[in-house]
Amino acid sequence: MFFFVNQYLLSNDSSIEHAEMKRLKLFKDHHVEAKLVTRTYDQIIHATLKRFGLTDDQLVNMYDFFAGTTTYQGHDLHVSALNLPIEYQVGTGNNYQEVKDGDRLICIVYFTGGTVGLVNHIDWFDVAGNITLRQQYDLRGFKSVDQFFGEDGQISFERYYRPDLSLYMERYYVKSVQNTPINSLNVLKNYNGKDRFFDSEEDLFAFFLDELNKANGENNIFIADRPAMAIQPVMNMQTAAKKYLWMAMNHVNDGDNLKNGPLNVMLQAPLTTELNRWDGIITMTESQAEMLRKRIGNKKPVYAINGIPVKTDLQRIDMKYRIAGQMIYVGRLGEDKQTGKLIDIFIRVHKQVPNAKLTFYGYGSPDDVNKYKKQVNDAGLTGVVVFAGYQVNLESAYNTAQLFVDTSRIDAQPLAMGEALSHGVPVVSYDYLYGPNELIESGVNGELIPLNNAKKFEKAVIKILSDPQLLQSLSVGAYDRLDGISNLNTWRQWAKLQSK
Repeated sequence: MFFFVNQYLLSNDSSIEHAEMKRLKLFKDHHVEAKLVTRTYDQIIHATLKRFGLTDDQLVNMYDFFAGTTTYQGHDLHVSALNLPIEYQVGTGNNYQEVKDGDRLICIVYFTGGTVGLVNHIDWFDVAGNITLRQQYDLRGFKSVDQFFGEDGQISFERYYRPDLSLYMERYYVKSVQNTPINSLNVLKNYNGKDRFFDSEEDLFAFFLDELNKANGENNIFIADRPAMAIQPVMNMQTAAKKYLWMAMNHVNDGDNLKNGPLNVMLQAPLTTELNRWDGIITMTESQAEMLRKRIGNKKPVYAINGIPVKTDLQRIDMKYRIAGQMIYVGRLGEDKQTGKLIDIFIRVHKQVPNAKLTFYGYGSPDDVNKYKKQVNDAGLTGVVVFAGYQVNLESAYNTAQLFVDTSRIDAQPLAMGEALSHGVPVVSYDYLYGPNELIESGVNGELIPLNNAKKFEKAVIKILSDPQLLQSLSVGAYDRLDGISNLNTWRQWAKLQSK
């Protein structure tokens, strides 16, 4: 079985999680068992799975595993089912309800966002109004955690429960020098007949991976997807397993020479002194794979496996049925993506192509996004440049767009770029490392622009948007030139790894 090791699955995810979800669907289509593995306790993770079109059997969370609730279905839980004392007065509210005994606040019941009154957690208070206990409820209708707070309002102790309220874990905390809680001890209660003790959640996670491997017959394939969290636990596994490092990032830091700059600190040991602990390295582009082969002297195999397989049989939508002048960018907003510079380019494009519009789909830090919105407002283009935020389903966005634009300076593979091309959206992008030059052929399905040549980027966009025949020709080229990132070719790449 394949296990893709990550930290979490959130409502708003990065390209790492989107690549994993595409991967899971690909494996399911080919009837090969694969699961996303997550570490973080998450009381709504099974609802998040459904939001992305996944099923419970495609995920194993560490806390679920130890609680024995990976396939538990449960039921809805409302305030009326909490069996609060009859003398308490329960208030009303859409997001939470206060519970009082006369004038004294006893607790506040909070609801899970996006639901109608389903209990998320309950905060309990002492007579002085200090929080003493937070009871967290799994969205499947059972109390899953008790969190106890000290006089300073900081968490000191946690107890984790199964649906029958039997205890399976305790976690202890101490104060840091900044007076914030630090997890100091984790106790797995009565696991296979005895208590197990772990100094950190990372140590607990490494133990969990070995237990997961044993529960599935050992010799499974573990892919360390999220570098900061997954590398050490996967490397430290003691049971027989095949272990691969997934390169979800460039192997050198942004700003360094990408060909021979110093390795990123997270990858320094895994690619040098600890290289022998891996069965191989996986990149999403052949260009990065070739650079890594040279860096490690071919001491371990490096596989190039496309990060986001696409369908090649989507219904073709002619440019005349799309929104005239509609440009889109999909992905994270930030300085490494040069979002501000893309806005600058669009301001000049709009002067030449008055019907041009630009929509950003994705998220960034609040400070960055507010800065970009001010930039747009100062240019008088509010409503012309739209920040649509993070969205799960982008079918409509792709099918109504005429051009995808990307002014990033660095990436491991621009996943949204492949999705755009599969929907017939031509791409204008800087030729950064890694990925655009393996997706774009200038004059065929878009234009590849020398890195940071803003004037040439601007001219290319104006030319394409001003020439309906060229625009249609590039769209046809986008639909036609998908073999390298197709579901079929991506599966062939995974099959090579599976046969090792």
